[in-house]
This record gives sequence, C-alpha cells and structure tokens, in this order.
Amino acid sequence: MRVTNGMISRHTQNYIQYGMQRMARAQEMASTTKKIIGLSDDSTAISQLLNVRTNVKLNEQYMRNIDNGLSYLYGADTALHTTGNIIKKAKDYAEQAVNGTLSESDMQAIGEQIDKLLDEMKDIANTSVGGVYIFAGTQNSRPPFEFTRDADNNITITYQGNLERVSREILDQANYAIDIPSVNPTGEELGVFGNVDTADPEKKVTGGVFDALIRLRDNLMNANVEGVEQSIGELDDQHNHILRYRVQVGARTNHFESVKDQLGNQELTLNRVISNLEDADLAKVSIELTQQRLVYQASMAAGAQILQVSLLNFLN
Repeated sequence: MRVTNGMISRHTQNYIQYGMQRMARAQEMASTTKKIIGLSDDSTAISQLLNVRTNVKLNEQYMRNIDNGLSYLYGADTALHTTGNIIKKAKDYAEQAVNGTLSESDMQAIGEQIDKLLDEMKDIANTSVGGVYIFAGTQNSRPPFEFTRDADNNITITYQGNLERVSREILDQANYAIDIPSVNPTGEELGVFGNVDTADPEKKVTGGVFDALIRLRDNLMNANVEGVEQSIGELDDQHNHILRYRVQVGARTNHFESVKDQLGNQELTLNRVISNLEDADLAKVSIELTQQRLVYQASMAAGAQILQVSLLNFLN
C-alpha cells in the first residue's frame, strides 16, 4: 500500500482527535463524578438504571399516598378518642342525674349540658384534615353533618356527604380504605355516627351516638329517671361501638406505618444500586485523566514531528 503524506496527516489528526475525546470524557467524569453521562455510555447499565429509577419514583408516590392516608387515620383516631370522651362525660352526667338527690330542675340543667355535648359531637363528626372532611366519603369539601333545630329544640340531623369509601394505593395493585364509614345505609351495621336512608332525599341520620344523646337529653329535660337509666345502657353500647371502630383505625394505621418503613428501607437499597451503577470511582478517574492527558500530549508531539517533514525536507 502506498502511504502518502495526506494519509499520515489524516491519521495523525484522527489520533489527536481520539485522544482529545478520551481526555474530555475523563474530564467530564471527574467533573460530574458520574460514569454514565450519555445514553451511549453503557446500554446495559442504563437499562438497569432506568428500571431502578422507575422503582424509586413509584416508591416515592406510594410514600406520599401513605402519608396522606396516615393523616386521615390519625385524624380519625383523634376524633374517635374525643367521641369516646364525650360519651363518657354524658354517662357521668346521666349517673349523677339518677342518684336520687337531684330535683327536676337540676335534671333539666344537666339536660342542657347534654345539649351542648350534642353540638360538640357534631363538630367532631365534621372533623377536617387539611381542608378535607374525613367523615364525608369522597364528597368531602363541606361539613357532612348538619343540625336543624325547630322551635321546640327538636334536632334533625342530616348527612351531606356520600357513602363512597376513600382509599389509597400504597403498593402495586394494593388499594386500602383510609376512612371509616361515618354512616351506613339503613338496615346495615351502624356507621360511626349512625345510619342513613339512601332513598331519603334529606338523608336523615338515625341511630348511633346522636340518637342516644338526644334521647338522654330529652329524658333529662322531662325528668324521666327510668328513661335516663335506659340511656346509660345505650351510652355504654355506643362507647363499645366507637371503640370497635377505633381498633379498626389502629390496625390500619399500624399496617400503613409498617409498609412505610418497608418502603423506606427499599429506597435506601435502590439508591445504593443507583450509586453503584452511575457513580464514578474518583481515584480511577483521576488516574485515567492523567493518562489521557499524557497520551494526548504525546500524540500532539508526534504529530508535530511528522507534519514538519515536507517534500522540500525530503529533497534536502
């Protein structure tokens, strides 16, 4: 093969260019501390990296869902705890009223106290977390329970939410309810605060703790000792009823917290995998950068020597 000056010149330029590329690559790795910078760097590692990053993003979304669910559950637990305290307070008042030493007016005064507890119970039933009413189903932008009092102070309670459950996906294809049913359809198990007739356009709330407190109030206002004694039994039933729902909330809270811990550990593992795939070994990169700089300088020096030789030099 005939070797010409042009071939030598082109080869020299190619070697110098190749050396510059290698040196630039080493310099970029040293600057970014990453060994995978472009899509053409390592197709196998990039594929693994993309899969791991997708898992990290999913875990982050699941963690956000769990945090949101826990805010619901913590809010519900606090509300149920307060509900239980209100029932116990009402029971204490009722037992005080039937001890045989109080006059009719004294019992009516206690009945007024129970009436105030009803307002407090309504406020608890309208608990909101971050602007979301946690006992309103998915129609949760407004207070779900409304009281209407007539001229005789009779109370009608209506429900303004819906019966759809609120759930969150905390793992792949794993959706769990984060709320508890505040009301259930009439004929089914009592919701936290009673039942509602779905065919009733007004959605009046019946049964449950509201009815128990209203009956207790009315019995006290009428000085009905026998009725008050029956109400004490109803309050006991309602306290146990609220406690059962609180156990459900506690179990779900433990479940979410356990999954959150698991996802947190997975996140650490996935970040270690990402680091192993894309982080550069700075000591090796530093050595490679030095080597590539020497190679580049040697190529430049060799090229300078070769390109100095021309036809005139040869003729001389």
